[in-house]
Amino acid sequence: MSMRYNSGLDGIKQYVGGKQKKDAQTFFDGEPVKMSSNENPLGVSPTALRFAAESLPESNIYPDGANLELRKGIAALFGIGPQNVIVGNGADEVIYYAAMAVTNDGDEVVIPRITFPIYEIAFRIMRAKIVYSEMKDCYIDLQDVLDKITRRTRVVCICNPNNPTGHALLHDDIYRFIEAVGPDVLILMDEAYSEFADGETFPDTVSRLKEGRENLFITRTFSKIYGLAGFRVGYGIGGRELIERLHRIKLPFNISLAAQHAALGALQDDDFISETLSTTRDGRKLIYAALDKLGLRYIESSTNFIFIDTGKDGDLVADELMKRGVIVRSAKNYGTPTHIRVTVGTKEQNLRFTDALASVLK
Repeated sequence: MSMRYNSGLDGIKQYVGGKQKKDAQTFFDGEPVKMSSNENPLGVSPTALRFAAESLPESNIYPDGANLELRKGIAALFGIGPQNVIVGNGADEVIYYAAMAVTNDGDEVVIPRITFPIYEIAFRIMRAKIVYSEMKDCYIDLQDVLDKITRRTRVVCICNPNNPTGHALLHDDIYRFIEAVGPDVLILMDEAYSEFADGETFPDTVSRLKEGRENLFITRTFSKIYGLAGFRVGYGIGGRELIERLHRIKLPFNISLAAQHAALGALQDDDFISETLSTTRDGRKLIYAALDKLGLRYIESSTNFIFIDTGKDGDLVADELMKRGVIVRSAKNYGTPTHIRVTVGTKEQNLRFTDALASVLK
């Protein structure tokens, strides 16, 4: 008997993460530097580590399946109630839950052409039709997103700041966009890198949710600014009805005890956040200066990574950098064949990258 599979699998390309240090060690005799997955170069929030360690003796007991204390902690950041928050095993999980909750066979989902690939995977598996919005150069075109909306559109996905480009859409543009989208279309606003953006120009989307825009679903993560990528904690903020429905399908113990406590600790570690932001700002300036000297085009970033047009095959450049012990991400799979994406690291890591890139391009 032939196995029958979900037809939504057709056309899905498996998500492939950034290369690991062990991949570079095949070519490089030394300690490579990993700048491919936008991880925090300062490590883990010390307060998060302490909270996680203190919870370990209780690891024989199931964690709180409702994640209530963590939801309360997140809610307090935004002046909302815990009933407006869902916690996931990374933001990816809550994106999957949103796809499961709001899409039916044949519904349309509008996604920018160059953006985070998890949206397409999550909605395709629900047998939705993906409608691509075209970019302006490498920038999200909100008007084109609006133009792609039809009576069959169920969701629009906006990553702000966008991954892999690092560009942030400004508050006035986002606010106009939110008002222009009909109330029957869910706006999935992925703000995984929002903490790195300019607070004066970045939109306060939660304020729009408070004002009654219940078709907003905002996702964020502890992976980047807090350095908890290995703990896997993300969350979504939305209207009470949406969050209640997402909780109906949420896995009962999706966040480990240690991860929940790590996230609670991270929320209290303002010093670590400040140091991360300072390191990122200084690192971006250093890398920009080197790219300017090399005459390379790049997008000014509102994140902890930079999207660079090398003018050469992105896969080849990434491979040559790895041979020099520097791991970056080729952006060829995004339809940008000459681009790479590099995580902003410590000063030493950034200098290793810029020196290696200059060597490769010679």
